[in-house]
Order: sequence, then C-alpha cells, then structure tokens
Amino acid sequence: MPRADTEAMSALAVEPWEIHSELVLVSPEVCERARELLPARDPEAFLAVFHESAPADHARADKGLAVAVLTYTAVRLAETARSALFVLGAVVGLAWLAELLH
Repeated sequence: MPRADTEAMSALAVEPWEIHSELVLVSPEVCERARELLPARDPEAFLAVFHESAPADHARADKGLAVAVLTYTAVRLAETARSALFVLGAVVGLAWLAELLH
C-alpha cells in the first residue's frame, strides 16, 4: 500500500478515547487526528466589538470606580496603621523590659 493510504487508515483507526487521553501528546497519529477534529480557528475572535453603553453609564461607572479606589486606600491605610501600632507597642514593650532589667 502507498504511504498516504496507510496514514489515512491509521488516522481512521484512532479511537475517540485515545483523543481524550495522553496519547495525543506522544502519538503523532493521534495528535494529527485530534487536530483534524478541532473547529476552524478564528484569528480575529479577540477583536469582537462590544456594544457601547450610554454616557450616563460611563459616568456612573467612573464614580463607582472612584469610590472603590478611595475605599481600598482607606482600608489599606487602616491596616498599615494597625500593623505600625503593633510594631510600636512591641518596641516600647521591649524598651520597657530592657529598662527594668538594667
């Protein structure tokens, strides 16, 4: 048999379970058959245009973003202040203990 017929028969001989297994990674025949079964690739799919929302929605979204940023900043400042107070308390405590033992 010619080589093309042999390859066609081996591609047809691939079982469905083989395509969904690790054989796709190691067997060239199974890999080729799996690629044949893939849908056609659309190289411009990520360029899909999203529908524009009304300008009022943009203003509301910008306001919501500003509030979210300010809230996040306030929370982070509070957490940092809390950590700083713990560190300051530990340093003062150690200094007080060193002074007592001196």
